[in-house]
Amino acid sequence: MLAFSTIVSAAVAFTSIGVYATPAARSTCSPNVQGSPAGIVLVDSGVQWGDVNTTPASGDVLTAVSFLGLPVPEPNFFVSQSGQFPTSFVITNAVSNNELTVTSINNQLVFEPTSSAGGQENQLFDIFCQTCSATPSPAPLGQPAGESCTVSPQSNSSNCVEVDGSSLVITQCDGSNAQLFNIVL
Repeated sequence: MLAFSTIVSAAVAFTSIGVYATPAARSTCSPNVQGSPAGIVLVDSGVQWGDVNTTPASGDVLTAVSFLGLPVPEPNFFVSQSGQFPTSFVITNAVSNNELTVTSINNQLVFEPTSSAGGQENQLFDIFCQTCSATPSPAPLGQPAGESCTVSPQSNSSNCVEVDGSSLVITQCDGSNAQLFNIVL
């Protein structure tokens, strides 16, 4: 028969593990878009990540652009796992055939040529969502693959991408809706 002190010690240990686990470790998921292009949309709004130029080019700073009037957000990005450990994502432009990658430079998101090695640190992002959907094939247009997601440079997970007016900036994570995005197919 187990001693009372053994049972109490085990209960305290299991409770401590749950208390000290980060929210990301306790209750988040990573989106799976299975190679489909996706829109990255600010929750509760009509804006998504985009480029003011019709043809994206290296050096373009990403902005928050309106998709109001369209039935669904424009699927301008591929959100792909990098294959690196720990799990991270590379976000490439779907319009440029993956030649341009979202890159974190000076607290902004900028299109830069895709790293041929795939491990350029400022092109790697952590994406944690509150809910994720299984993506059927083919994916129906407008289906969210991930909802209420934070996007953080892998090199600094205490910072998050945020919509600030029409700009996308990287700033201290605060959990506000300005830092929560849906990944929409």
